Formats: sequence, structure tokens, C-alpha cells
Amino acid sequence: MALVVGLLLVAYLLEATVEPLILPLATPYHYLNSETIKTYPFTTTVIVIRAVALFLSPLLLMSYIARRYLAKSVVLLILSALTQLYVLQELATGSKLIPLEWSLAISLAGLALLAMIPLQIIRAGVSSTYSKIAKPTTKPEEKSPKEKEK
Repeated sequence: MALVVGLLLVAYLLEATVEPLILPLATPYHYLNSETIKTYPFTTTVIVIRAVALFLSPLLLMSYIARRYLAKSVVLLILSALTQLYVLQELATGSKLIPLEWSLAISLAGLALLAMIPLQIIRAGVSSTYSKIAKPTTKPEEKSPKEKEK
């Protein structure tokens, strides 16, 4: 949790030194071309740092839930889809509810969350297979005090 807060704080401090980003983007993916990244390298750094923090947040929260890998993958899929849809809607309508840098970071974090879905599904398969083939370990039955006397 301290890492997430630290990354957000670093992104905030770095963002304070640059002007707000004003670009006419059709989608958040249009920012990811080499010309834009070369033009705004410092802002890109802020966006990536913020995206890493936003990417780690749901993973950190889900780490407190034991197992339930398929449920986690469904939550990640829904969260990723909602982030993409929100940013696309914000850019398409031109609303400025949040700054463009935040929108791009949210979109990038949502894309990164997609990569975690197959990993959670693999973990679910491995966990299920392991629980089926592993023999449960049982403690040997303890003798009662009367049986110990014999």
C-alpha cells in the first residue's frame, strides 16, 4: 500500500512541474504513438507512474482474498472494461471531469489489468488440479489415555 501511495505522490510532484496536457485525442491509444511520446516525455513518465499505481491498487486489494482465482479474473475483466469505456466516453464527449493525464493513466492501467486475467485463470486451473491430485494429510489418530495405559 505504501508503494501505491508513494507512486501517486511521485506522480503528483512530477506533474506539478509541467503544464496540463491539452491534446485532441480520438481514443487514449492515439497518445501511444512515438511522435506524441517524443513531444511529451515528462508527461508520459507521469502517466506511466500513475498507471502503475492504479494497476497495483486492485491487485493489492485482491491479494487479501484467498484463492477465488476465477472470481478475481472476472472482477479484473469488469474493471478493465469499465476503465476503457469510461475513458473512451470522456474523450468522445469532450467532458473534462478529470484531467487528460489521469484519463490516460486509467486507460493504461486498465490495459495492464487485462494481462492479469490469464494469469488468474492459470492459477485457478493449477489450484484446482493440485487440490484434486494432492492427498489430504491426516493426523494419525491419537490414542485415548485409557489405551495409552495398556
